[in-house]
Amino acid sequence: MTEIKPKRLGLARVFALSTLAFPLAGIGLPVGVYLSPFYADELGLGVALTGLLFMLMRIWDLVIDPIVGSLVDRFNSRYGRARPWIVASVPILMVSAYFVYLPPREGVTALYFVFWMVIFYLGATFLQISRNAWVSDVAVDYDDRSRHFVMIEVASILSALFLLLLPVFIAANGGENGDRFAQVGAMGWALIIALPVTAFLACAFVPDPPRISNGSDDHKLSFSMLRKALENPLLRAVLLLEVMVGISISVTSSLYLFVAESVFGLSDLQASLLLVVFFLSSVVGLPLWMAIAQRTEKHKAICAAVLMSAGSFAFYFVVAQFPSFWSFAAAAVLNGFAFTAPLVIGRSMTADIAEEEVSRTGVNRAGLYFGLNASAYKVGASVAIGVGYLLVGLVAGYEAGAENTPQAIQGLLIIFCVLPTLFYIATYFIIRNYPLDRKMQAEIAAKLEARNANTKADDPLDLMPG
Repeated sequence: MTEIKPKRLGLARVFALSTLAFPLAGIGLPVGVYLSPFYADELGLGVALTGLLFMLMRIWDLVIDPIVGSLVDRFNSRYGRARPWIVASVPILMVSAYFVYLPPREGVTALYFVFWMVIFYLGATFLQISRNAWVSDVAVDYDDRSRHFVMIEVASILSALFLLLLPVFIAANGGENGDRFAQVGAMGWALIIALPVTAFLACAFVPDPPRISNGSDDHKLSFSMLRKALENPLLRAVLLLEVMVGISISVTSSLYLFVAESVFGLSDLQASLLLVVFFLSSVVGLPLWMAIAQRTEKHKAICAAVLMSAGSFAFYFVVAQFPSFWSFAAAAVLNGFAFTAPLVIGRSMTADIAEEEVSRTGVNRAGLYFGLNASAYKVGASVAIGVGYLLVGLVAGYEAGAENTPQAIQGLLIIFCVLPTLFYIATYFIIRNYPLDRKMQAEIAAKLEARNANTKADDPLDLMPG
């Protein structure tokens, strides 16, 4: 077989692949910002119990993410290795989304919540890991990976803005206290409708050539494989990044509505409007962080972003002493500006690590690496919601939907500000000396190109994952 030289996808095909960000945005944003307080307050599970359930049920994700990643690596079909997983995720997510976002107004129990969320997360795992591994296959170099993940993130933010405008519209038409059931339900229907449409666009217009199996068991999931992966210092650093940033982001999102309403005195409508401002700020900031990454190194851009994020929470605490719509807006703009950069750049770094693995072993484990990547983020997210809600409910004494003392509200604010700050600073120290830079990646690419020139590759995608 002659060498197949990968080429950059055109903008239209990159856009088609990025549309999968819409349903994934529906999975990520509402869970943290709306579903957590929705189940805690309107459905009566309580802050502490909801946080504990989120933390416990994500153990399922710790098990399933690496398994799905390994299956994606091993899977082979005439239709490609990512497409079948994307298609499989659609009915799973559509059914579970209906029960998660449109629950009955009465009679919802902890068992109901956990059952449907576990299925919901399974479908999300199929979709997210196969999508990220697909990007690793079709992107061609260090900066092209960033191009793909930036396009995905822009699509994700625009999707999030659309979803955020739904509760704004409903709150505006439902009075000062918009119907939270209608708000969450509208997000659910948007997700249900978007899933088949975006899956079709990606599967129809983005190349996903099948792999030619060499009969090797190199992709078979085992404890030894997981141990080897976790012994890789490059992957370990990125996984720690995902955990730390996942904690920081999830503390922010899960406590956002409580802080907006109780600390700053905002209505549902005002809080939703400022979420739109928050994500617009993120859209404006993302090109700057990517420019920094392209002019310097990816890990240096992450270091700058997490330090700015840490500083933004100190600013939240200061402006909370003068609570108003505009003081909260100022803090949200500063916080939002660096919000997406660590994760976007970190996902691009994961694809770089997959290529480095191929240069050493000849085996592409991008699916497994993105599975571990997803697990790491979910560990951080579940710990954050669980610990954050437990601290707010049990230590600060804050209760959702109740009259809270000034001490409880102050405790809520301190937890909201201090936890993300600590973990963003920890991220800086973890990633500041990250060694896989532009120079090292160029050497890896040259090694792979030389290998392709001197051997007949049975599987070009295994040799050139990115």
